[in-house]
Amino acid sequence: MHSNKPKNSEVDAYTYIKEELEKLGWNVKNPARVADGEVYKQNEVLAHKELKKYLVRDMPEAVVKLNENEFWAIESKRDKKEIDTALNEAIDQYAKKINQSGKIKCIIASGVAGNDTDGYKVINKYLRKGKWETILFNGKTKNILLSKNQAKYILEHDTINWLEFPDLPEAKYISAAEEINEILHNAGINKNKRARFIAGLVLSLSVDEEVNLKTGTTSVLVENINTLIKQKLREVKKENFIDFLKLELPPSAENHIKYRQAIIETLKELQTLDIRNAMASGKDVLGEFYEKFLKYGNGAKEIGIVLTPRHITKFAVEVLDVKPNDYVLDPTCGTGGFLVSAFDHVRNNATEKQVDEFKNHHIFGIEQDDEVVALALVNMIFRGDGKNNMSEGNCFQKNIEKTIKESVTTGKFDPRNNNLPRNPIITKVLMNPPFALKQGDQKESQFIDYALSQMQDGGILFVVVPISVMVESSGKNWRKNLLENNTVLSVVTFPEDLFYPISVGTIGVFIKKGVPHDFNSQKVYFARAIYDGFRKKKGKRIIVENSENTLKEVGGELRGFLANQNLNLKDVPEFKKICLLDKSDVGVELVPEAYIESKIPALNEIENGVEEMIKEALAFKIKYSDKLEGKK
Repeated sequence: MHSNKPKNSEVDAYTYIKEELEKLGWNVKNPARVADGEVYKQNEVLAHKELKKYLVRDMPEAVVKLNENEFWAIESKRDKKEIDTALNEAIDQYAKKINQSGKIKCIIASGVAGNDTDGYKVINKYLRKGKWETILFNGKTKNILLSKNQAKYILEHDTINWLEFPDLPEAKYISAAEEINEILHNAGINKNKRARFIAGLVLSLSVDEEVNLKTGTTSVLVENINTLIKQKLREVKKENFIDFLKLELPPSAENHIKYRQAIIETLKELQTLDIRNAMASGKDVLGEFYEKFLKYGNGAKEIGIVLTPRHITKFAVEVLDVKPNDYVLDPTCGTGGFLVSAFDHVRNNATEKQVDEFKNHHIFGIEQDDEVVALALVNMIFRGDGKNNMSEGNCFQKNIEKTIKESVTTGKFDPRNNNLPRNPIITKVLMNPPFALKQGDQKESQFIDYALSQMQDGGILFVVVPISVMVESSGKNWRKNLLENNTVLSVVTFPEDLFYPISVGTIGVFIKKGVPHDFNSQKVYFARAIYDGFRKKKGKRIIVENSENTLKEVGGELRGFLANQNLNLKDVPEFKKICLLDKSDVGVELVPEAYIESKIPALNEIENGVEEMIKEALAFKIKYSDKLEGKK
């Protein structure tokens, strides 16, 4: 039986449980004191009559209120070796006692073992048909506590193992990104080297052999981790990528202790994302994490890499409806977000044989920043892809030519030498080229031209670009040439703060390769999808449940339009319009705002607007009355 207060040796685990539950979407306030509280910490359970009746004074670290009648017991131990003891106590010492009640039930039990020095292990079990079963993630033990949505999913589906695992809350990714950025900053690791550092550690986690964090010197620890990285690269026949992924020991011995601590702390934080299991499931956890890492970390604005938000990559892939027989290219692939979304979409809509061929022979990615291509490589390796066509370097120096490998039609990278591919294979392009934020940067239009040059006629390209690319007078001739050789199918305005904290308005453009735009018959789907379910809150852009999402509304309709441009679709003022391009537009402005009609205000809106203008005018006059009178 436990005392009412945790032992000093268990304080770490107690704090860990509370903080992790909060990051995972739970309200950790005492339900007895706060109406929407969900977590009883230790002796707080005594405030619940039924829990008190059966637990008496025997209290776990936490009891989570799943609903009015169902609960989740969590017990902890100070050493990772005691994980089984913690779990058994959660079940035998707490859950079974609670389940003697005829009014309430404990249906989830978790053991947590470890401390801040060694990290933590977690095992969760679910009471299903009278038997406690381990909660699995993609067939493997889930090694972190459950998020609120995940627990809800278990209860609704009565399952302990699933592939379509509910994602972690945005707050969890943001927290991990900020924490790791702070760790690496304090260790003096250059911000431009952090991608490689993280990618190497993530890949080391994919090997069944666990990293021994207590091993000898820093150099020995680094050597052990690099051995695991090499082992995995050898397994997937990608040994040539070792230089992009291996950890590099600081040249000065004085910095070894800080570097060692950075490794240990980063591994522990990555483990709180259950990153090994999550990535194996097909989710782009690494991309999701690194997007937040770049956005909200130290020096993020100066790194110069803008990753595409995951919901945008998914939107584009679903609208294009990528098929198993498509050949997909992202010439500026970053962490591989578009390619991962394409793979996931095919995996959910194809046979196992088709999926295997697609991931090995139909996906092509190029990334100029060799620090970031390491992340893309790791992302694809976690999908069981040992032959993915990831290439580091400048896309403008490469062609992708059709070829035959292992009796399968695929593509190969050849030196470009300013010549176009003789036999292009790409049918779909998904890309977000680097924004030309300063003079001298390569223009977004150059990346679009390159991608189109690699495609088969009739293929479709999706690109995210700043609004200026499709409206500024300096690009008029380029847009005119684009329409002379290709067809613009759709242009969608994205939320203004999509890439926050970088301030740039963006649009998504869908282009059909090699078919001149017919101004007399080819309609274009214009939309202003300026709401995507996210909102800025306390300096972060996070998902807000039940908030307006016009992007989702556009997605399904646009997918149908790309398949059949003759669909009878309704125009909605200030939202969307399906129409011909204006042949008389000398500026060739290809943006929704140039075509979508304004909404005619209702009488009450006019009255309210006039009233607001009068109030503002009066307020201005009162505030500056002295100055206004002095001018007379």
